[in-house]
Amino acid sequence: MPNVLKVYLENGQTKSFKFDSSTSIKDVILTLQEKLSIKSIEHFSLMLEQRAEGSASKLMLLHEQEMLTQVTQRPGSQKMKCFFRITFVPKDPVDLLRRDAVAFEYLYVQSCNDVVLERFGSELKYDTALHLAALQMYILTINNKQSQKVSLKYIE
Repeated sequence: MPNVLKVYLENGQTKSFKFDSSTSIKDVILTLQEKLSIKSIEHFSLMLEQRAEGSASKLMLLHEQEMLTQVTQRPGSQKMKCFFRITFVPKDPVDLLRRDAVAFEYLYVQSCNDVVLERFGSELKYDTALHLAALQMYILTINNKQSQKVSLKYIE
């Protein structure tokens, strides 16, 4: 579709935006802020992911003032994906949790995806992987606890 930008979210959803010559990256970010109920938008931006065969993907930050028409006219832009990501990680994630639980959860999901997709390193330390897996099991158990007993099959 011409003049439509697909933005991929870390939770697996996509949002499509129709745009014209006056639509900026910031317009898309502010729309996503409203749709996702994010308070701490200063940590977020749009990024283009460029995948090269046989090598790791490359993420490029898009400037807020840039127009979508400029982005879509870049060479090879048809092969790139646009992601809504936390790119400016807070110094204190606990403070982010207190200020904006939605943004904190987005950071958590994004971090898990980055580990699974090997975005920032192909070799994951075993203890880090075990800690992440244990934390994920704990979160799933707490969120879906219907009774005192929790099925090990459910956790798996």
